[in-house]
Amino acid sequence: MAKKISFLNIKGGVGKTSLIVNMGACLAYMGRRTLIVDFDAQSNASIWLMRLDRWNSLNRDPKKFVLNLFKDPNSEMRDCIQKSPIRDADGDEMLPRLDLAPASFSLMDLEHEVEKQDDRPFYLRFHEAISTIEDDYDFILFDCPPNFFYSTQCALFSSDSVLVPSNPDALSIIGFHLLADKLADFKKRSAAHREEAGAPTPEIIGVALNAVKPGTKIHVPLERFNAQIERFKDQGKVAATTHIYPDLIRHSVTVGRAVMLGVPTVLMSKQDASINLAEDYIKLTKHLLEQLGDPEPDDEEEEAK
Repeated sequence: MAKKISFLNIKGGVGKTSLIVNMGACLAYMGRRTLIVDFDAQSNASIWLMRLDRWNSLNRDPKKFVLNLFKDPNSEMRDCIQKSPIRDADGDEMLPRLDLAPASFSLMDLEHEVEKQDDRPFYLRFHEAISTIEDDYDFILFDCPPNFFYSTQCALFSSDSVLVPSNPDALSIIGFHLLADKLADFKKRSAAHREEAGAPTPEIIGVALNAVKPGTKIHVPLERFNAQIERFKDQGKVAATTHIYPDLIRHSVTVGRAVMLGVPTVLMSKQDASINLAEDYIKLTKHLLEQLGDPEPDDEEEEAK
């Protein structure tokens, strides 16, 4: 059964999408069958992985997007999964183990336009849908918007873990504080449905420092972050193993080039890529695998190269 992780921070602008796209690609590159579920109506992960022309073309068929799971009771999770969305100019698969459940701008309709069922909240309906394909993957990653609205709740209800993308600054610490409080409240409110559905209890497992600019003095923010984590451990709001990952993701213009090319950094050619940035994502992904007790990358990683 897949390990399911929500990428979430209440503070926006922390590079959440760049982190999930590149870590998802690293997992697939290392031989793990990986699905990215885009739950952010901005659709940045979907547009990045599919490229704008293919994403625009797909918009003619709303059944291919995550939102349709909530609008059509007969729809299935497999209906909205794009297999190996990263393609070269000839349409050939570039990363076969990475799939995508894409979002469109209409996902924001989930808040006000989609009919609710009093006894079946959206997160319970989604959990039943995602459960049908869990055995197809080793990892399922949820790209959440920076809020606690319905789409975020759907991701969290089905997640084992929460990874917090962050920057080394005061606003990110505040966002982390809000996230821990909101998550604790959501777990209480959804407890009965969680027991009914056999859903996991999501725990914050780590903070990933992203887009750290050269020369940034991170000593004081790190001290404050660590102090906050220790307080939350005492309060039972984070896991005992929760920590700030030592593998920082450095700021780089390579990310912008990767978006334009429609590929993650591990697939960029040497003339386009910052090798150091790709190594940052690989190190962080290996750290996550070790934390989750996943075996070391096998020979498939070498074959992928």
